[in-house]
Amino acid sequence: MSVLRLEQVCRSYEANPPVKALDGIDLEVEAGEMLAIVGPSGSGKSTLLNVMGTLDRPTSGRVWVDGAETSGLSDAALSGLRAARLGFVFQGFHLMETVGVVDNVATGLLYQAIPKRQRRRRACEALTKVGLGDRLDAKPTQLSGGQRQRVAIARAIVADPALVLADEPTGNLDSATSGDIMKLFADLNQAGATIVVITHDNELADQLPRTVVMRDGQVVADRVKASDMVKVAGGES
Repeated sequence: MSVLRLEQVCRSYEANPPVKALDGIDLEVEAGEMLAIVGPSGSGKSTLLNVMGTLDRPTSGRVWVDGAETSGLSDAALSGLRAARLGFVFQGFHLMETVGVVDNVATGLLYQAIPKRQRRRRACEALTKVGLGDRLDAKPTQLSGGQRQRVAIARAIVADPALVLADEPTGNLDSATSGDIMKLFADLNQAGATIVVITHDNELADQLPRTVVMRDGQVVADRVKASDMVKVAGGES
């Protein structure tokens, strides 16, 4: 079952001449997959993340998220879709420093009309799932970078989303901590989470079962390790 599908997606920005950040992207992500979208700066991967996450609308083309075609949805409907079906993990963590980790994670449920006590209970469960069950009383300022990222991941998964989008999730971490975070993603994927990691790090991308390579706003390769097949734009090898 597809949880994300992009069909001939383009995204242009006004300039002189106009900038085409995405140029005819076709991409499908099935439930339970874990993949990397990799490319150098300027390849379009950040724009692609925004379109996949319904944070930005394509100039042309169509996007489906968990079976919902998004082009006809209002901004309010898109916000509801993001809250219920998408989880985001960012390089900079984006945590509220003045409140505890439980309340940080519980914000992932704010727009779902769930009572506060239940939000906090589910936040505790998510924090335990990412290995922070012993730090439920902590604030972000009391945590290491790796622990902060685990809080951010707990916030992303607390609503049991159809898809988790992780934008350079190890960019602010040392190599050992990065390895721990990627192992956590792998464990969550084994438990059923569908995860897309956006990165410029080819070594990190090569660790994942599938790697989508972007250049100049286009998908130039889609490698799936399980079948030892590499699909290249215009053919296969």
